[in-house]
Amino acid sequence: MDRIPDYSPVSKLNEANDKIKILVVDDEEGMCLLLEDILKGCGYPIDYFTQPGQALTAFKNNYYPLVFTDIKMPEIDGMALLKEILAINKNTSVIMITAYGSIENAVECMDLGAFNYITKPFKSGEIIAILEKAVERINLIRENIQLKKKLESLSATGITLIGKSAQITGTLAFAKKIAQTNFKVLITGESGTGKELIARYIHTISDRRHKPFIPIQCSLLPETLLESELFGHKKGSFTGAHQDKKGLFEEANQGTIFLDEIGDINPNVQGKLLRFLEEKEVKRIGDVKSRIVDIRLIFATNKNLQKLVNEKQFRDDLFYRIREIEIKVPPLRERKEDIPLLTRHFLEQISMEIGEKIEIEREVFDLFMSYDWAGNVRELKNCLASAAAMCNDNRITVQEISKILLLTHTDTPYHEQSLSYREMKKKMLEDFNRKYINNYLAENRGNITRTAKSLGIDKKNLWMLIKKYNIDCSIYK
Repeated sequence: MDRIPDYSPVSKLNEANDKIKILVVDDEEGMCLLLEDILKGCGYPIDYFTQPGQALTAFKNNYYPLVFTDIKMPEIDGMALLKEILAINKNTSVIMITAYGSIENAVECMDLGAFNYITKPFKSGEIIAILEKAVERINLIRENIQLKKKLESLSATGITLIGKSAQITGTLAFAKKIAQTNFKVLITGESGTGKELIARYIHTISDRRHKPFIPIQCSLLPETLLESELFGHKKGSFTGAHQDKKGLFEEANQGTIFLDEIGDINPNVQGKLLRFLEEKEVKRIGDVKSRIVDIRLIFATNKNLQKLVNEKQFRDDLFYRIREIEIKVPPLRERKEDIPLLTRHFLEQISMEIGEKIEIEREVFDLFMSYDWAGNVRELKNCLASAAAMCNDNRITVQEISKILLLTHTDTPYHEQSLSYREMKKKMLEDFNRKYINNYLAENRGNITRTAKSLGIDKKNLWMLIKKYNIDCSIYK
């Protein structure tokens, strides 16, 4: 598997902080001094030994993430030393030094777990090139270790929140800070940014974590059903009400209710929700009795609620009630340094789901970093799932990703086609619309009503687009 590039400053060879200490082992001191001169010139501290036994003792007593060792040495040869080193720390990057005539031995060492090899005589540029690749791997390992520690700290929540950027770590720190309060929280952000994950995180580190967390997608429920789902109803209160039903607010007593897409609820339900926030009581449809419930409410929207208030589509008194605390979830294009982490995480999930290891071409990450991700983290996940289904030999390449993202790895999309600017723009827009609609149809399993609501358009317009772009909805059902 190609190594994933590290976009952090620590990958630069002249970085002053967090130095990587290097161990050099060769029975010829002249070779040790030559390597010392090259490696120190790159800014790295090194220890060298001409006796492999002493080197092994030093390795056991110190941390060397990178080792250069000759293969042919007395006492302990390089192959035996490699086995000992990797038995102590399997993450160590070991680079074998070999004479031209013993390349077969070097290849054998690679099979045993060596990172790379270099043949004598070599130039300083060759050492530096291998060093760069090794440092990249070491930083990747460190990054993974840090990520695992973060995930372990969240293990009690059962929620995976991936990211090292200042934007997402700041968002999580703020969410953690307010989790122990009972303030109502409004989570805002574009579709696909992970608003429900933030809501679940708040719940699972709060004092309410042992009680229910109930998510409700307001946009998917019609007015009468939403009211009944939230507040419950009495038998006979409307057609189809064959028995008393407890509402979700009662079901979630002492827990958390997450109302997603709060901007889509109608004025009647807005009024009832406002009364609940004021009185902390629910009244089932058709009932005269009120019931006191203790729940925490978390709201989310991808719409501009202030604009809806100004347009009289959302009650201003409700708006200020639900917005005691606001958490803004950043779009993926504003935290692109998280893309490699998210990609690795999703690939691991996909590999586990299909029971086969999915690898990815290095150049794909350059493509990912240049893409704007209108659908945010959800689009990235869907893109990888689609690419895994399309790829050959369980290896995702730029070609599969380009087909999905409607890009190529060059700076000019559709560069092989003789199109005018206007024609190219039209084709890209059509391809993007087709892909975007297909993604939402797949997510909603071909359900036209839910897909239209997810896209924020009416069913009639969606049917027109489906017909225009010749989309087969049946494949998603």
